[in-house]
Amino acid sequence: MNNLSQTEEPQAVNQSCIHINVMEVLVQQEIEKQLRDYSCRLKPYLNRVEVATFALNRLPALYASTIDGKNYQIALGKKYQQQITLAVRRAIAAVERDPLRTSKPIVSEAHIQYQKAKKALQELQLFLQQKGLLAQSSISCKNLVMVVHYALKKVSWSQRLKSQGHKY
Repeated sequence: MNNLSQTEEPQAVNQSCIHINVMEVLVQQEIEKQLRDYSCRLKPYLNRVEVATFALNRLPALYASTIDGKNYQIALGKKYQQQITLAVRRAIAAVERDPLRTSKPIVSEAHIQYQKAKKALQELQLFLQQKGLLAQSSISCKNLVMVVHYALKKVSWSQRLKSQGHKY
């Protein structure tokens, strides 16, 4: 018999669901719109994350966790268009005033894990190349299982030949 109660199942499903702040999307769109007219020489020096953060801290959050909720929040967000435009304009001015300011950005845990996984793939690729076990030119998440499977088969085949007295 299934040990999960009816109340436990939706929780497991909901763990894969996300929520978004629609205001973040609207602010990003406004930043892009306002930066179209911005000096090409200054654009690279403008930290867009800081502009967005400055603006978002002056606007209401519009969170949604469903498609219908997202659509509702987008429609509601249009009512805030003047405030969004003004908040982004002020944010650009504030960040522009201090372009040489240095700060240590927050890095997401997902990005950190991605970088670790990428490094591990590179190290595995180098190891397999050094051992002559890599048939592909590079390893990726898409071909990882196939590459490891091939390498293990090659090692197994080599060991079998050695145990039978053949030179490999």
